[in-house]
Amino acid sequence: MPDKTKEEAAREKLLAKIVKEGGKKGVEIEGASDMGGLSFFCTTMELPDGDADLLLMSMDAMNAQPEPDAEDRKGCSGHVGKMIFSAGIEQLALVAYVPADEHNKDASKVDVKVWMDHVLTTVGSGGSVVKEADANSPMGGKVVVATIPKDADKGNFPLKDKDSSMAAAFAFLRSKDAFPEDKDDDDDEMVFGDDCNLDDYE
Repeated sequence: MPDKTKEEAAREKLLAKIVKEGGKKGVEIEGASDMGGLSFFCTTMELPDGDADLLLMSMDAMNAQPEPDAEDRKGCSGHVGKMIFSAGIEQLALVAYVPADEHNKDASKVDVKVWMDHVLTTVGSGGSVVKEADANSPMGGKVVVATIPKDADKGNFPLKDKDSSMAAAFAFLRSKDAFPEDKDDDDDEMVFGDDCNLDDYE
C-alpha cells in the first residue's frame, strides 16, 4: 500500500485527538452527573473548530462505553442528555443528544428536535438543522446536528452565538424541569463557562 500523504496522516491525528477530547469530557460529565444528579448538560468542545461532522464524532466519543482493559476511562456519559457546541471561524456547530427514556429520568421531558429548534430560533442567526439520526450510543436515543453561519452584516459571530446558544439550551432545559434552576448567575458562569472544570461541580 502507498504511504499515507501528509494530509491523510494529519487527518488521522486530528480524528484521534477529537475522540480523546470527547472521551475525556464524557468522563467529566459522568462525574458531574453522579455528584449532582444531573440528567442533562451543555458544554463546548474546542478541537472540532466549528466542523459539524467532527462535533458529532465528539458526541459519539462522549457516549461510548468504557473499554474494560483501557488504562484510562473514556466516554461513559451516554445516559446524560447533552448539547455541545464548537465555534469556528465561519460557523458554530451544535449537536444535541437525548438518550432513550429508560436510561435517563428526564428524557421524556425533552424532545431533541424541539430543543435544537428552540436554540436556533432564540439565537435567530439563520441557523439550520443539517442532520437528524439515531444516536451512536449504547443508551440509544436521538441526535440532531445544526450549524449557525457567521453573518457579520447581522452582527452574528460564532463565538458570540456559542454563548447565546448555550444560554438558550440551558433555559429550555430549566423550562422543562430537566435542569436545576439558576441560583446565582456568577456561579453559573463559573461552572459552565468554557474553562470550567466539571470536577468542581457539586
